[in-house]
Amino acid sequence: MSRLIAFSLCAALSGAAQAAFAGDEPAGPPQASRGSEIAKAVESAVSRVFESAAPSVVRVECEDELGKVAGTGFFVDADGTILTLSSVVGDGTGVFVTHGDSRLPARLLAKDDRIGVALLKVDPEGAKPFLLKGDCRKVKTATPLVVVGFPYDLEASPSFGVVGGLDRQSRGKFFATTHFRANIPVQRGQGGSPVLDLDGGVVGVLVSGLEDGSGCYVVPIRAAEKIRSDYARFGEVRHGWAGVTLQEIPVSVEGSRMAIDLIDPASPAAQDFRVGDVVVQVGDIVIREPEDALDAKFFLTAGDTIPVRVARRGEVVEIPFTPAEHPFGREPELHALGPGSLGAPLRPGGQP
Repeated sequence: MSRLIAFSLCAALSGAAQAAFAGDEPAGPPQASRGSEIAKAVESAVSRVFESAAPSVVRVECEDELGKVAGTGFFVDADGTILTLSSVVGDGTGVFVTHGDSRLPARLLAKDDRIGVALLKVDPEGAKPFLLKGDCRKVKTATPLVVVGFPYDLEASPSFGVVGGLDRQSRGKFFATTHFRANIPVQRGQGGSPVLDLDGGVVGVLVSGLEDGSGCYVVPIRAAEKIRSDYARFGEVRHGWAGVTLQEIPVSVEGSRMAIDLIDPASPAAQDFRVGDVVVQVGDIVIREPEDALDAKFFLTAGDTIPVRVARRGEVVEIPFTPAEHPFGREPELHALGPGSLGAPLRPGGQP
């Protein structure tokens, strides 16, 4: 997808907005014509993204106690690695992927129920067309997005809309990391679809539809790539454990309101951190409020050293910190905070 398409769409929208607010009668075409030009620009952009992405998108099927569960996935490399929805693949038995005229058995490599994403692998019959990553950090409210997936038992189709917000929680439940709330109605079967920007780069994975059908939640591709990176390096998803509890303080220090309240004496944080330290930054994530701390926690990887900046006694100290694996396995609340609380897996036909 050329950046020219995205620029043309933005230019068309910008021109219409300028004309709408101008004090004099616009010299350009009538209002109906300008609206038609905008519609054609949108149609052209979505069509080009869809045509470019569709060959890399697959249907994912699995049998469970309720029958066949179907979803969507997409190739992330030429070797047959696929990102999809974790609730579609279950425990990884009886999973098949349909790509074009081929129906291939797939094996589960890894999944993370915190964000509802799974990693599959098929033995490729030649190199697979795969999607390139976009820059999910550039996504903001009103960013246009395209979903390419398999609704019900139909062929792959595009859906278009814009980002309504960047959410850390919904209906009182916190996400494990920030999600994009997209004003894109989706249908059963599209869970696991790639969500693309107008340059055709993947910026997220569709993980849940809103209950009223008005939109969906999208996990940023950066979060899904953590799962893929962990598997490539360790053969599993490796959650990092710090062993500290943070509390919100009434007055911000260095822009942060999050201070260390408790430290587990057996944790990796016990040696270098102190109760009262105000956490300013973890890796590349700036900490200002509780939700920032959740984001930072998600991206911790056991064994990886990252810089942590804390405010302590009037100065900012940078500490190299290496998270550990949790001594009792995964922390129990991780599974309760994911997108599964927002709705059932998407299934073809019947009830979800």
